[in-house]
Amino acid sequence: MSYQVNVPAGPGSISSASSVTADDDDRLSDWASSLGEARQTKSLFDETILPSPEAALEHDSNIWDFNLHETCEKLGLDMFGRIRLINLIRNAGLTKDQIQVLSSSDPLFQDDNLLIPVIPDDPLLQYDPDDSWSDDEESIVQQNPIQSNAGPSQPQTSTQNSRESQLEAELEKARKDLASMRLLISKTVGAEDDGEPPVEGSQEGQSTERKGKGKAVERDDDTHYFHSYEENDIHEIMLKDTVRTVSYARFILSNPKIFKDAIVMDVGCGTGILSMFAAKAGAKHVYAIEASGLAVKARENIRKNGFADSITVIQGKVEDIQLPVKEVNVIVSEWMGYMLLYESMLDSVLVARDRFLAPGGLMAPSQTRLVISAITGDRTWKERVAFWPSVYGFDLSTMQAPAFDEGLTEVVDKEEIVTSEAIVRDINSHNATIKSLDFHSSFILKSTSDSDVTVKAFLTHFDTFFNPISGEGSHVQPEEQVEILSFGDNEFENPVQPLQEREEGNQVSFTTGPRGKYTHWKQVVFLLRKHISLEPNQQIQGRFFCKKSPTNSRELDVEIHYRVIDGDEASAEGSYDVQCYKVR
Repeated sequence: MSYQVNVPAGPGSISSASSVTADDDDRLSDWASSLGEARQTKSLFDETILPSPEAALEHDSNIWDFNLHETCEKLGLDMFGRIRLINLIRNAGLTKDQIQVLSSSDPLFQDDNLLIPVIPDDPLLQYDPDDSWSDDEESIVQQNPIQSNAGPSQPQTSTQNSRESQLEAELEKARKDLASMRLLISKTVGAEDDGEPPVEGSQEGQSTERKGKGKAVERDDDTHYFHSYEENDIHEIMLKDTVRTVSYARFILSNPKIFKDAIVMDVGCGTGILSMFAAKAGAKHVYAIEASGLAVKARENIRKNGFADSITVIQGKVEDIQLPVKEVNVIVSEWMGYMLLYESMLDSVLVARDRFLAPGGLMAPSQTRLVISAITGDRTWKERVAFWPSVYGFDLSTMQAPAFDEGLTEVVDKEEIVTSEAIVRDINSHNATIKSLDFHSSFILKSTSDSDVTVKAFLTHFDTFFNPISGEGSHVQPEEQVEILSFGDNEFENPVQPLQEREEGNQVSFTTGPRGKYTHWKQVVFLLRKHISLEPNQQIQGRFFCKKSPTNSRELDVEIHYRVIDGDEASAEGSYDVQCYKVR
């Protein structure tokens, strides 16, 4: 943080009262006040705000018996290691005992994500206990006054040599710090242009693009995504979705044998609501992971509700963070996006599973199904297509194109469904792989109408299952239907009540389809340029392709192949109409 102070030119010393006007004095007072505020530092272990980094360190030493300087020396940490340690303590809420078991070889001290300040402009990150340039120089001069020309020269020479050695050591340390900073910047911003064409990034869904002379910049699909979850609006919508929130709460609160004394991880904790349900259900400890800045509010929500001792909020991507424990017993996450897989958050949940879930541990939800059907699409067609050819007397039909190129998030009446449903992807959270989330699947949709119908669109929704059994045994077979329950609009006004306890545990499920209550996920409609005329004895045969977009791994590319066949004469051979879409 920097400041500008305008000092008027004129004779006299700044310490002279006659050279400083009242206005100047006010400005200097304001500046001193601002500088004092800039040095205010939060304790590493509690909510106390101290006037300076020195005061904060003294507070932590007196109240919490923790000496940051001694700890850094014991671990052999350089400037960057010290910054990582401070951010780790603030992020993970480590106790003194947890800090004492850390070692200098811990991978945490090589994690560049821990160089990102948890508290913006944290004065403690800028404070260097070894910074003694001016003080040391003054003390050396006082202890070793310069000898007069008449006296012996040896003591002066010795003092100068000592000072030169000290300066050389300081300079060497500065050079090393600068080299480390340059390395960090090169990792973050990009490498020098070596004349080669753009290269693909090493991480799935990431690529490297050239921007400007000599720079290679890794494409960032995450920043906007995480920022979008920092605002209250989206969380209010999700919390008021009673199908979503009550279903999670019922499963967590109705299975005490699973959650009692369990170590739980909540991936993408948001406001902390699921973490608090888990703590309420008796979890021994919950690690609430949140990559966005909402982690600050989640931590405060948890404190206000009395769960600060049993829930630790860790801000960071689950791919990068470390836990104070080796493994967890349960991973809970509300990762589903539009058309189930939009936003690709399931990728992160599967990483969390592979990194932290104990053998025999439980994933919640345990299973999800992506389901397709055919609909008349009359209302969507009217609103998205038929509207444009005549708008206040003008033909604006050029604007119709996006309706056919993108999956449209809509609320569809169940009366519009004119075929059977087909599962195009059935995902078991215990054994799915990231690679398996790009897929293609065949489907058959049989007409359910007694008369000829015109199909203007395909429709997708998803069903979600929470099974108290882990692994393969949790899988619900395709013929088993999702449970469709009634949910009140205002159930958020009262605590969720657990279901009656069963010896085998309570399974919970919900649908986002038109036959269930409205959810914030709605459904995704794929309008057809070429309509389908479907007779009562006919069916639609098709193939559904879905993969992450090569230009943004959070978006989806969908391709639907379809044709009409008579009766049950299904065959892979024959011609299909094909239409491509983006889900974004």
